[in-house]
Amino acid sequence: MAPIICFRAKIGLSRGSIPIVADTSMSSRLDARDSEIMRSAADLVASLRRLRRTSALAGLALALTLGLMVTACAPFGTEDERVAVEPTAAPPVIDTTEPVDRPEPADSQPPESAELAPAPEQVEVSPSDEESGEPEPDSDRLDLGEFNDYEPADADLTRLSVDEEILIGTLDNGLTYYLRSNDTPVEGVEMRLVVNAGAILDPEGADGVAHYLEHMLFNGTERFSKNDLIQALRSIGTDFGPDLNAYTSADETVYMFDFLLDNPEALDLAFEVLSQWLSAATLRPEDVEAERGIVLDEYRLTEESANGRITQYLNAIYYTGSIYEGMLIGGNEETNNAITEAHLREFYETWYRPDNAAVIIVGDLPVTDMERMVEQYFGSLAQPSDPIPAQPVRHAFTADFITEPFTDVVTDPDFGFVSMSIDWQLPAWPASTVGGDRLRFMEGVIAQMLEIRLDKAFQAGLMSQASEPFMALWQQARGLRLYGTNLRGPDLKQATTDYLSVLEGAAHYGFTQDELDRAALAWRTGLEATLEGAETTQSSAYASRMVSHFTSGGGIESTSDRVARLGALLGTFTVEELTAHLRWILDNAPPLVVSLGDDPANVPTAAELQAAIDAVIPVSVPETEPAIESLMVAPDPVAPTGEGGLAAFEGAFEWVFGNGTTVVFVPSDLAANQVNVTAQGLGGWSLLPVGSSAIRFHATAAVAASGVGDASATQLDEYLAGTTARLSPYISQFTEGFTGSASPDDLEDLFALLHLFVTEPRISQVATNEQIQSMQTRRTAADNSPGWIAAISMWAAVYQDSPWFTLVATNEQIAAATPDSLLELYKMRLGDVDDLVVVVVGDVDRETVAEMATRYIGTLPSGASDSFVDHNPGFPAGVQRITIPVAADSGETGLNIAFGGNLPVTVESLVAGDVTENLINDLLDVTVREGLGETYSIGSSISPAIQTGAWEVVIQATGAADVLEESLATIIAVIEDLRANGPTETDLAQAISVARDDYQLDSNSEIVAPLLRRRHLGDAPGTPEQRLQVLGQITADDIQRFMSVVVNSGNRIEVFRTVE
Repeated sequence: MAPIICFRAKIGLSRGSIPIVADTSMSSRLDARDSEIMRSAADLVASLRRLRRTSALAGLALALTLGLMVTACAPFGTEDERVAVEPTAAPPVIDTTEPVDRPEPADSQPPESAELAPAPEQVEVSPSDEESGEPEPDSDRLDLGEFNDYEPADADLTRLSVDEEILIGTLDNGLTYYLRSNDTPVEGVEMRLVVNAGAILDPEGADGVAHYLEHMLFNGTERFSKNDLIQALRSIGTDFGPDLNAYTSADETVYMFDFLLDNPEALDLAFEVLSQWLSAATLRPEDVEAERGIVLDEYRLTEESANGRITQYLNAIYYTGSIYEGMLIGGNEETNNAITEAHLREFYETWYRPDNAAVIIVGDLPVTDMERMVEQYFGSLAQPSDPIPAQPVRHAFTADFITEPFTDVVTDPDFGFVSMSIDWQLPAWPASTVGGDRLRFMEGVIAQMLEIRLDKAFQAGLMSQASEPFMALWQQARGLRLYGTNLRGPDLKQATTDYLSVLEGAAHYGFTQDELDRAALAWRTGLEATLEGAETTQSSAYASRMVSHFTSGGGIESTSDRVARLGALLGTFTVEELTAHLRWILDNAPPLVVSLGDDPANVPTAAELQAAIDAVIPVSVPETEPAIESLMVAPDPVAPTGEGGLAAFEGAFEWVFGNGTTVVFVPSDLAANQVNVTAQGLGGWSLLPVGSSAIRFHATAAVAASGVGDASATQLDEYLAGTTARLSPYISQFTEGFTGSASPDDLEDLFALLHLFVTEPRISQVATNEQIQSMQTRRTAADNSPGWIAAISMWAAVYQDSPWFTLVATNEQIAAATPDSLLELYKMRLGDVDDLVVVVVGDVDRETVAEMATRYIGTLPSGASDSFVDHNPGFPAGVQRITIPVAADSGETGLNIAFGGNLPVTVESLVAGDVTENLINDLLDVTVREGLGETYSIGSSISPAIQTGAWEVVIQATGAADVLEESLATIIAVIEDLRANGPTETDLAQAISVARDDYQLDSNSEIVAPLLRRRHLGDAPGTPEQRLQVLGQITADDIQRFMSVVVNSGNRIEVFRTVE
């Protein structure tokens, strides 16, 4: 039940990408760390107030990019709406994901490449320009004509239209409901209870009440005791977990679950649970006390970690002057210890009422049935006699902007990612009106154009940062929006000057028509893909959009209406208006510039950052490279040496070619207008020189960022802006290959990319510098971050310090990295083919795939036949304990346990592994999280190496240092009981129910994966149908047999992150 302080990575559009929003998230809220290197939040607020204007200005805005998030804050920009929306989330300071690299299944996706990089060589600047520090004369400033005195206005107050397929209604008691029939997935239902109350409404001095209350609703209602409630949700296949079923944000609290209608009791049960949550929470004092340890552990985990502390400091900057100033979504240790049943009861009775809530149902049943059940389960709920208390106005950012740049330094000794954070406030234009949405969309287009300008400058050597530059746009809260970026490099002061100089150049000299045309092309491509894929929009995407509409008026137009409206808007934007709007932003929102790192000595000081800002000189438009008309001339086709149908899936067909390649095709309408392609050969880094496991993804990332053939990275980006084709190379332990997707119309571009990635890969110095910086960043994290140290230590123990299994490059490897060395490593695995299997699944006909196969796959150069080598020394015998010391005030404490064993991979063992994982997760949640009451997050993962049958089981648990031993003992007791006695009938039934829900065929990836496993598992590769058949026959004895081999508590590795 994480408070969604869900943070999004401030990551801009990837190379050649179309504007989309991908969710990523981390739950977090923070309290500033007391040390000489971090000022208190109060001091920060005071300093910002001194910079603020005396007159109120509307705030700023934007949202264009990713984040990682739980289901909780998924914006509508997934699946159906591949256009920028503004997720309610802040960006994480930096991606601090721990290194994870385990033997991958044959169907695993390629690992993403790591971080950022060192500085490219600088283009020489004439001394007169560089030393004078004077801006270009105003005569060079672009004359904007009628927009010279520009002031933005959201004058058109017309409300956005509503999709006619959505039924919106209100019961007599004031409850709002949103209903929509949708059969993607078939027999699936998504439900949400949205309460228009979040942390902004926490009572004075009781920060964290809204979030604590969210936890408490899972502790029981008048109809369901705590255990009955959890069992009820699991019985209908809901994958229950602390961050899967609810979230608390600044502005709202949302409860959610999804299930299948194959259980006849599921629908009534789900309605009853939602109704009880809204009206009948018990909130018993003993339950409040029992939950306190879990809430405090969540705070410790998310707020007192290095990333959490730094993010809290940045949040204090973002929130200052707004209605959110001082807000702590998850509270802090003091407030969480002080919250009582009375606090919770008062908040519940004040805000949890029908006229302040909405029920959302999207699924595979008639709307009339949904409406009848809403009336049945919610119509009798009483409406309080008192009116709803007034809420803060959030439709615009009402605080004054600061008048001068804000600079500061924030460090933490456990933070391993030295970087800069630069942000600009933006107005929170109304999302519900035509005028407000136009301004939001305009700022998204501006962000796209800035990325085009930044990339040109970066590739031309005009920027000293090593990381690829980007401009992100996101919504931190309902009334708070921001532009922002992170950058890394060896000279952060100069990198800051360079980045800001490019932005000032765009404002001074103006955008170019070419930049507008490229941005518009990217948006139109995305809009067209959105429209063509609309018929298979997932129910979860519709539900997320409806949440946004209820809470902030976010658009729920039909896809066709939205695409048409935004497409038309693109035709109204001019270079002059967009330049004027950028100037207005930069004039009214000075940058918030903060150094981030592990030690003040390693980052620029606040004074140095101010000097970096003072040194900004507008950079003129970098020279534009000539556009390419196509990726390549299509090769002449070659005839396959064999072809024929396959029984695994309906319509499946394969072609075999003389160069050793095989193309397998399955038609699929699960995702309209989408084709997924994964190519996989055997070998991976197991055939590279020893130690290459740490640098192979830097080689593939460098190739992906360098262009192909004669086309530079910038030229390839520009070409791909007009196509949906995306493809990435990878090298993993036992396999190498490519993965990507495209619309049917752009499928040839994808195959051309694949062909060129094999035949004409290239690596530029800029891309190499970026990967060198990435290696250095990972090296720093491996030395400083307790999470990274723990992960690397466990990896080393599992593989008995084998030099083959390394996660982080050595200093010697970093020093030796060059474009030639990285390209040589890449070509060793991806420079030719011998056993490449290309799986194509999607909304395309066989004839088209046959044409692509014969021209682009059958013609690839063949190499010597090889296979993988298993360097795994085997899971070590006995019990090993590794202790990683952490600071006493750190939130980094926790426990990881690894088990391992060898068992042939079959459909039966795959299903047994899935069910066992579900069982362990359920039992640990009951015994450790709820039973001990001191652990917020606990869970397990079970996965095999398909090629070798080596299974890995990892269990992780958070908790304060003084509870870890008790948690370990409880975990081992659960494992031993399962091994000795097997699961109970009830526990097994619940685990099977969750697995059955997971095995539904509702995405192309569930077809791709078993097709890749065919070379190892033959005609039983574990298709969803095969897994469901095995699942229907699994017994407690099967689980015991599986655990006897794979989960032996006598052979385990324990890694404690604890206070010494």
